[in-house]
Amino acid sequence: MITELPGTIAPAPGDAPPGLAADHPMRTVTRAAAFDPDGWTPEVRSRVADLFDSLADEWSSRDVPGREAPVVDALDRGLAAAPPAHRRVGLDIGAGNGLHTRYLAPHLPVLASIDLSLEMLVRAPAEPAHRVQADASILPVADASVDVLVLCNAFLFPAEADRVLSPEGVVVWVNSRGAGTPIHLLASEVDEALPGPWDGVASTAGWGTWSVHWRRR
Repeated sequence: MITELPGTIAPAPGDAPPGLAADHPMRTVTRAAAFDPDGWTPEVRSRVADLFDSLADEWSSRDVPGREAPVVDALDRGLAAAPPAHRRVGLDIGAGNGLHTRYLAPHLPVLASIDLSLEMLVRAPAEPAHRVQADASILPVADASVDVLVLCNAFLFPAEADRVLSPEGVVVWVNSRGAGTPIHLLASEVDEALPGPWDGVASTAGWGTWSVHWRRR
């Protein structure tokens, strides 16, 4: 069950990001990854990798003031709302060129930036996270070895998330532009997609939305 928390960070000045049609190509891939075990095909994976490779040179232009708000809020208020646990190891899924790494690092002493796009990763800082090119549907980590799985505008592969998370691990789901984010799911949809019963909290921050999910106890 998801508990909605009141938003505490107002949007930055300017127009709200537009919503996207349900049949937007990235929306289609997002829903297939989350709800169709056969939806992430080699062809889809190759197209996604090529797309983000092509965007790598201009990706840093997206680091605009306020974009960090939902990430910071999710880590501050979302993790605080989760059951107490020792959280040491984190994976930043779809980390790209490391826009959000600096916000994750203070919370996670051991942190890896994971991305399918090599062109993105070579533009990411060498520290504080280890950079790893990998497909998030087949993560190169052991079972139950991750305490915090962060997905900021990244595809959710529910079975793999369940496999790698420790018993007290959490999923942090962030859409930096809310419903205007191409790779977008509602908090309730993340909760529905994850195997078994989960609880969580969700809120808004800036123009973005976030949710933090943990296994029901």
